[in-house]
Amino acid sequence: MTSYHGESGGGLASLVAKQHPVPQPDRGEVLIRVRANSLNAREFSVLAGTYPLPVKSDVVMCADGAGEIAAVGADVRRVAVGDRVAAAMFPDWCDGPIEVQYAAQIGGSPRWDAD
Repeated sequence: MTSYHGESGGGLASLVAKQHPVPQPDRGEVLIRVRANSLNAREFSVLAGTYPLPVKSDVVMCADGAGEIAAVGADVRRVAVGDRVAAAMFPDWCDGPIEVQYAAQIGGSPRWDAD
């Protein structure tokens, strides 16, 4: 499995591909085979060091993606192997203006409290 990582403020030179064993999903998790992804404005802002939210070191880039479910863990009921899916960068934000309580990102920023 390949993932792409970068450092906040590191520019394109910090973007590296890393190889990993294919993980097995745990209870309530799914494994997604990504078929398409991109570097978007968020990633370029992270690489430039201008992203307004906290960014963990060695952050996974190419967060916009689409693919299909490759495997499911125990107790997964809403999706099945072969279902097509797309990533949601801000899983707590459904619509309307983005606010700080919705800012936690999968794989990018730690969940944090604005208070």
